[in-house]
Amino acid sequence: MAAVSRCNFGWSFKTVHAIWLTLAVAAAPAAAGCGVCHRRMVESYARTAHANASRPATVESVLGPFDPPRNRMDTRRPGVYFVMERGADGRATQTGVDGSLRHTEALDLVIGSGRRGQSYLYWRDGLLFQLPVSYHISSARWINSPGYEDGAVHFGRGIPPLCFGCHATRAELEPAGRSVRYKREEMALGMSCVRCHGEPPARHTRGFGKPDGLKTCASCHAGLAGERPPEPDVHGNQVGLLWASRCFKQSGGRRTCVTCHDVHQVQRDAASFNSRCVACHPGSRCSQQPDRADACVNCHMPLEQSKLIAVQTYRSHRIAVYRKKQ
Repeated sequence: MAAVSRCNFGWSFKTVHAIWLTLAVAAAPAAAGCGVCHRRMVESYARTAHANASRPATVESVLGPFDPPRNRMDTRRPGVYFVMERGADGRATQTGVDGSLRHTEALDLVIGSGRRGQSYLYWRDGLLFQLPVSYHISSARWINSPGYEDGAVHFGRGIPPLCFGCHATRAELEPAGRSVRYKREEMALGMSCVRCHGEPPARHTRGFGKPDGLKTCASCHAGLAGERPPEPDVHGNQVGLLWASRCFKQSGGRRTCVTCHDVHQVQRDAASFNSRCVACHPGSRCSQQPDRADACVNCHMPLEQSKLIAVQTYRSHRIAVYRKKQ
């Protein structure tokens, strides 16, 4: 997860950060307040990837194994490896070993819902740094964290507020002598209701708080700098892929992310989205798989290989006819 100064569509860091700060208001009280009238929706949303985009590192939230030998990650350099351990108090640590050199840091925060994987952060001098080992769900193993060089014991990759713009509701820096630090007590982890709706319950009135369609989704799902053409990757430009689709163009922009996605619910079954396709294409017969009424998504929004994480695939949101590669 590289720190960049510009996102896709020509949006500068300043513009994206301004959008984020507009949305990022009093998270925890807002979620509690929303539950007064929207209890079931809040309870359902609490299980989603958005709500769990960042969390404190606990026994429950850290999904990687700590039992030998699964708690060890070897690198490409002989004698250089990492060991994940959990103390008697339940606190997890990562230790990098390079000959006689040993460096240990605790897991303080979890980044990622755990649907595909997790990365971990630790506190140092009021700032946050990424730990060099992440956990990959599909392969059930520890892997090298994106952005770190394989084979080096290095713990110094700082995490700027820009990263939390898509992984938390609020995370801001404040002056600290000649340096800066996070306003730790004011951090609001996870993507709360107000992160998208932007209206605290105390000021919630009819007609307010409705997300601005693609603009809200694009603040996080428009990719990072240099990702052109848009690609379905870990920080891929899924909104740009949708924009390139005939479904979007022929609808005059009316078919957006929420046409198919309900962010308040856990949606994991790709086949369940085929009903959205049939809603606009009733009676359509597939020339490739005429007996498969549930094949729309897998054929027209295929999984593609990540260019950043070798063991991962991401679903393309460019809805199109894909020719089989020879």
